[in-house]
Amino acid sequence: MNKTETSPRHFKNLLINPKFQFKLLSYFVALFFLTTISLYSTTFLFFYRMKEKALNVGIPDGHIFFKFLGNQKHDLDTLFIGLAVFNFLLLIGVGFIISHRIAGPIFKLKKQLGQSSSDSEDFKLRQTDFFQELEPLVKALKDKTK
Repeated sequence: MNKTETSPRHFKNLLINPKFQFKLLSYFVALFFLTTISLYSTTFLFFYRMKEKALNVGIPDGHIFFKFLGNQKHDLDTLFIGLAVFNFLLLIGVGFIISHRIAGPIFKLKKQLGQSSSDSEDFKLRQTDFFQELEPLVKALKDKTK
């Protein structure tokens, strides 16, 4: 394998910088739970207020309207749970990709800076990585040290 080829990925090195990536993903998960709880709270409050308004206008407690309202809430809760699970999986997937695009360049930069020889491999980032501006800086630094 020459210096420009990348080694095949293995599951054991799926995370480049586990400490950083888990911390970033934990922020995403915390934000997900806060937004999900706040959104569910609004739907719960909506149905609670609908029941209160119905009672205030004189609809008796055992009326079919309340069964209808309960069925609507159940349907919305089922949809909400399904969408929450989908959004959680989507967020974890996207968070994982973003964490790789951040951790990868940092890992490569640390590796490059750790190699002081001028024959070390070129510092090349994937097109999708963040911090593309590091590539010419590292190349210029490497040229200065030759």
